[in-house]
Amino acid sequence: MLSKCANPACSARFRYLRRGRIFNLEVKTLSTHGGGHVGYKIEHFWLCNSCAAVMKVVWENGAVSTQPLYSPPADSKSKPDRDHARSAALAAGASS
Repeated sequence: MLSKCANPACSARFRYLRRGRIFNLEVKTLSTHGGGHVGYKIEHFWLCNSCAAVMKVVWENGAVSTQPLYSPPADSKSKPDRDHARSAALAAGASS
């Protein structure tokens, strides 16, 4: 049951669907009946308006966590490479 904001640092209480954002995440589960069968289920998480404006809820490394909304992917190029590529693309566009 949703009771508070998924951001551990926030104490906002869940009261209305229209305030904030609901995240539906498919999470892995292990069977409790021996065999070690892996299944999936949908779990629901809520971020209040303030937190939803700057973060998202993700399933990563076997756990649910919050991350900045606009963080670059872990495998993205370093910032200088992106800036160089952007400058090159702008220069190419300016020359036409």
